[in-house]
Amino acid sequence: MSGHWHYQLMRHEEDPQEVWYGVHEMFPSLGEGAWTEEPVMVSGESLEDIKWQLETILKDLEKYGVLNYE
Repeated sequence: MSGHWHYQLMRHEEDPQEVWYGVHEMFPSLGEGAWTEEPVMVSGESLEDIKWQLETILKDLEKYGVLNYE
């Protein structure tokens, strides 16, 4: 997929007793609700890749907050 994207923390509520959070990729240029169905996995080919991903997730969490997964 091309275009701007960011990591987005999503609140999942299976029922009122089961709430959990996951980090998804969000694609705002594709419209509302344009995020990955499954949360992302932290992975990479090097320690630097992992550091970049974790730092970017934290930065995007501060910038974009938490959304409800619907």
